[in-house]
Amino acid sequence: MSYKILVVDDEVAVRETLCDLLQNEECFASSCSSGEEALVFLAKQECDIVLLDIKLAEASGLEVLKNIRQIYKELPVVMITGFGYDEDLIAKSRQLGCSGYVGKNMSAAKIITIIKQFVKNAQDKTCG
Repeated sequence: MSYKILVVDDEVAVRETLCDLLQNEECFASSCSSGEEALVFLAKQECDIVLLDIKLAEASGLEVLKNIRQIYKELPVVMITGFGYDEDLIAKSRQLGCSGYVGKNMSAAKIITIIKQFVKNAQDKTCG
């Protein structure tokens, strides 16, 4: 099954790497460089999961997560974290309803496994 995935990160290299990785797994990957752009995208396009950078340049990933949750309550949102984990940010994102995390330093195989599991869990909820 092909998944529609939105990657939201202000770093071009991260967006491109994740999109290439996902497309190699026969996923339909789209990307946005800002939270505002992501919200506009989601209003026009359906997707199965959002990969959202926890630290965006112009707006906090937490604020974007909060906005996504207000509109798309069941959409899996997986936060992208940098090389060091900020426990406060992780705790706040959990409170706001993130589905989980992937680290920018994780292996490609691990990232794909995590994404597929979150999409499967979301589909099981809607079918069950």
